[in-house]
Amino acid sequence: MPIQDTYFELKASASHLAADEYEPQVQVETAPPKTPPQFTQPAASELETMMLFLRRARDRAVVIRENAPAGSYLESVLHRTILGIDQELAQLKYLLAKSDQPKPSPARMRPAI
Repeated sequence: MPIQDTYFELKASASHLAADEYEPQVQVETAPPKTPPQFTQPAASELETMMLFLRRARDRAVVIRENAPAGSYLESVLHRTILGIDQELAQLKYLLAKSDQPKPSPARMRPAI
């Protein structure tokens, strides 16, 4: 790895190279410029895949909760988890039902003879 790629100054070799009129450069790490977040529209297939994953996770949490002792901390955590998954599923259903595209107007039938 070249010395230019490192983020520290080599002090042991600096005195050795000072005789050769070498001055080590101080590397300063700069943060990349911030870009505004880019929003993407989720595809219906991605939402359905996420809903499938969440349903399976919810079913698994229900099975584990049924086997947990009543009133235990695990049971209360799983109860809150299941409620959170239900809320996420409701939001995903809403996104699937929401249509950003205008609905096509119904085609007019030809007049009766």
